Amino acid sequence: MYNQIVVPLDGSDLAEEALAEAKKLSTSSGSPLKLIRVVDTYRTQSLPATGMALDYSMLSELAEEEIEDAKTYLTAKVEETKAEGFTVSGDVLHGPIARQICSAAEEDDIIVMSSHGRTGIKRWFLGSVAEEVMRNAECPVLLHKSRDLKIA
Repeated sequence: MYNQIVVPLDGSDLAEEALAEAKKLSTSSGSPLKLIRVVDTYRTQSLPATGMALDYSMLSELAEEEIEDAKTYLTAKVEETKAEGFTVSGDVLHGPIARQICSAAEEDDIIVMSSHGRTGIKRWFLGSVAEEVMRNAECPVLLHKSRDLKIA
């Protein structure tokens, strides 16, 4: 059915709800899972000048720490998923989040991801990674909505 099921994870419970959906899809389709975690180390390059002294060497250290945390988290998720009997791989990617998610999937794949369900000013200000992925992915995207999200 699908070459692989790409599941972006950010460490949140909401993202892991999408992993549960992806596992169901994998069970029914026989497609392997590909878990990814994107670390956007490029966002620090666009920090505005605030007039305060900033030690830019600290930014590099923080980025390396974030990458290591992502690797540790993803390795644990891959091992946990393998222990459940799934064929799974994992990859930590660097760069703009939506762009990296799209680049991790090919035409014969499917992306299964969660949406934070932001609306109004929060969505305008923070943007929507899920919306950007849906617009730019070259494969189908299954968007999982948490049962806990309520429309206000």
